[in-house]
Amino acid sequence: MKYKVVGLSLAVFAIAGCAGKAEREVASGSFKYLEASQHKSMDVPEDLDSPNYSQRYILPEVGESAQTDLKGKKLKVLPPTLILPLVTGTHVEEGSEESKVLFDQIDDSEPLQKTVWDTVLTYLEKKNVGVETFDKENNILITDWVVEEREIPSSWYDFTDNSASVSKKFKFTMTLAPHGRTAALKIELVEYVNEAGETAIEQVDIISKRAEEANFLNKVISEYDFGIRLANNQRIATIRQGFSSEMGFNSDGAPAFMVDAVFENTWPRLLLVLRKMGFDVKDLDQSTGLLFVQYNGIESSWWSGLFVSEGELDIEKDEYRLKLEGIGEKTTVTFMDNESKPFDAKKMTKIFAPFKDYMGNEDLDI
Repeated sequence: MKYKVVGLSLAVFAIAGCAGKAEREVASGSFKYLEASQHKSMDVPEDLDSPNYSQRYILPEVGESAQTDLKGKKLKVLPPTLILPLVTGTHVEEGSEESKVLFDQIDDSEPLQKTVWDTVLTYLEKKNVGVETFDKENNILITDWVVEEREIPSSWYDFTDNSASVSKKFKFTMTLAPHGRTAALKIELVEYVNEAGETAIEQVDIISKRAEEANFLNKVISEYDFGIRLANNQRIATIRQGFSSEMGFNSDGAPAFMVDAVFENTWPRLLLVLRKMGFDVKDLDQSTGLLFVQYNGIESSWWSGLFVSEGELDIEKDEYRLKLEGIGEKTTVTFMDNESKPFDAKKMTKIFAPFKDYMGNEDLDI
């Protein structure tokens, strides 16, 4: 019998320690401070000097828009939910009270505005959330109902699963910087239906409202991160596959190699191709498409000098320059001497075959 009593005591203790979600959100202890009143200041006789009162612990005046009923059990002790700008090119404004994240342009293949909106729409589609309105001209999107199942607190002896759904609508507003390379995406909770099926947006306190907005926006940021990583993986796969090339001319009419790829993909591929062809890159400037290289020939073993080196280019071992220029979906590659004089057609033809092979080789190491 003694053991039964001990076992029952442990069970009661364990159950008592399992506080519900609502209980964990409020301060524990007494709320007698709610009954406190303002003490009257000290009455000082007229013939005596009033003491100097310290202003150190004076509480600031409550703002006009503040919720005055947030006290006692209605005041949550949870910290505010943070916006998590953990993705490259995202950040937040220090001190901002809005649920907002800023995106910086990191991919010039499409406008930033389109990238961000596509991310929002993709996430909504994945979660089977519709769009109520989308004003592209004013950059405003309002979602359809976002339904969330929530557990309803029950008695400790009730082992059944009790849940109810809450429904929410969010408003996204995008603001573009004048230069168009930074976009601020703000989210607002605009409609809320509680577990009882009642419209209760006015009853949602500021902390809960912030949590709802921040959590949903963080999921959109995660989708943005997934999109970036997916695009990078697809780009790497495309670069690995190689690109076809042909003889052609650059915008100045000089002989050049025409690569069937955009500039952003041709540039990293060419750096690998040059290494395979025996060039060392000494300096480069991607913004202008310039490469300064030194041709040293193909690395080989000590005895290969007894024979003709396979893969050697029919050019002098000297310094050269290359100029890349994006022309639509293609990129021209112009070889030049160290004084920026383009190779003639005959000299370009001599190095075209190995260039074409390496540029189109799927087995090229990356």
